[in-house]
Amino acid sequence: METFDDEEFGTVQVRPDSRARRLIFRVKEGVMQITCPTGYSLGRVQTIVDENRERLRRLMVRGEVVQQRRQLTVGDRIPCYGGHIELLSGRLPDCILFRYEGTTLQVLCPPGTDLNEPRVRQQLSRGVCRLMYRRAQEVLPRRLAEVARRVGASPREVTIGRGRRKLGHCTRSKSIQLSYCLMFLPEPLIDYVICHELAHLQQMNHGPQFHALCNRYCGGEELALRKQLQAFTFLF
Repeated sequence: METFDDEEFGTVQVRPDSRARRLIFRVKEGVMQITCPTGYSLGRVQTIVDENRERLRRLMVRGEVVQQRRQLTVGDRIPCYGGHIELLSGRLPDCILFRYEGTTLQVLCPPGTDLNEPRVRQQLSRGVCRLMYRRAQEVLPRRLAEVARRVGASPREVTIGRGRRKLGHCTRSKSIQLSYCLMFLPEPLIDYVICHELAHLQQMNHGPQFHALCNRYCGGEELALRKQLQAFTFLF
């Protein structure tokens, strides 16, 4: 990984990737990160940054907003599909415990713990995601079956994956994979991702016919739901 200093954006991290076909921009913890195809010079990357400065300015603002929203405190009750994640004060001084109380995943945190300290936050996320993955294997295939019946689609099978960037995937053999991360979305956005993948059973592209079909599956709300998903912030 290489870096360069930008007067407006500060230190910019650049990581070459042989699989990349274009520049991919992200903001993580206030730092701009760029993935670029192998062979791009820093000078070329800096030129592209200058050419896209207005768009990147908006990306940095969104990154700052996301960072502000990701603060967790004991007492938080975070919705997830079919229930809640509840952050509670526990009794053990050095141990985070996870348990289900009905449909609520209770997270018992050591008294006085800073839940946003990186090591603690990582431990929290690891435990919550492990249990959400197990829960997703039970409930997401059922949800997909319900939506598929409603729209008249017939996938061959459904599996649950761990992808965070790609929330769903449809293969040419008509198999659909859904990410367990859907568990953190509100139900209308879960159904949007499912409808998107079900539409791929007939249209393996993102052309006009695909969007017309997906929009029909979404009750005419495809564009609005897509924008909501793009704006959604994952806490874990």
